[in-house]
Amino acid sequence: MTIQNRNRLVVIGILAFPFVLFLGFLFFMQTEPLPPIAPLPNPNGYDDLVKAAQMLPTEIPDYDQINQDELRAIVSANAGALSLVRSGLSNECRVPIQFSKTYMGNHFNDLAGLKRLAQAFTAEGKLAEMENRPNDAAKSYLDTIHFGNESAHGGVLIDELVGIAIEAIGTSRLTNLVDRLGAKSCRETAVALETLDAQRQTWNEVTQQEHAWSRRTFTAIRYEIGGFMMHKTLEKSFRTAELKFKTHEKKTRQLLIDLAARAYELDKGKSPANLADLVPEYLKAVPQDPFTGRNMVYSPR
Repeated sequence: MTIQNRNRLVVIGILAFPFVLFLGFLFFMQTEPLPPIAPLPNPNGYDDLVKAAQMLPTEIPDYDQINQDELRAIVSANAGALSLVRSGLSNECRVPIQFSKTYMGNHFNDLAGLKRLAQAFTAEGKLAEMENRPNDAAKSYLDTIHFGNESAHGGVLIDELVGIAIEAIGTSRLTNLVDRLGAKSCRETAVALETLDAQRQTWNEVTQQEHAWSRRTFTAIRYEIGGFMMHKTLEKSFRTAELKFKTHEKKTRQLLIDLAARAYELDKGKSPANLADLVPEYLKAVPQDPFTGRNMVYSPR
């Protein structure tokens, strides 16, 4: 072999090495075992959520712009659907995902229905506020948060984002209601909210479920090549979603602090000096800041 041919082979080898390495990585990914598919609960409360959504009209009014009589009629019409949701929430809920390229297109209809259910809860709470029943309104908004939390369990990223949006409806309404609640209602709502927050999926669980769905739906080679080519776009999307996830977590924990502090103030006639004053009578533990992993700081409202 001449020196020229040998040099040519060396150059070709150097140029081909990254490609061979990438093919080896794809082969490794094809042989890497996927996490087991968790069985769906039986009964699955999520089925009731979807059925309840189908009981509502597809067009919903702006509940903040209609009068009390109109709102009362709508709440009455939606009562059956909300009763079914509450029944579903008494069971374990898990999104019944399918590993099909057409799944997402069909699933979007279910997600749109879940958003309508969130608005129906809003209408119920709004009517209770107008009728000077703040404790009942708080229960409606707490149920909205519970509903949003459960609606995302076991799902992929879009399920979590819709669940966060649903929860945010309940938390924003409940935040505006804190000063109208009595000590007992504040205490009970804080306890329930703390429990729901502890039952939330972690961000790692959400991303693992998203990646597992993609790997099962697409071939390993297509999945890895697509991820390689769209790395920057996907990375940005996940960072944005993670920011929404942690921001909502922090708002929820701030709300349960506000509820517990309000109960403390009504019971003892003074504001707590710090969050440690709320434990364990009003909170099981001091909430953690999801961004820092440290105890949240108490700031009187």
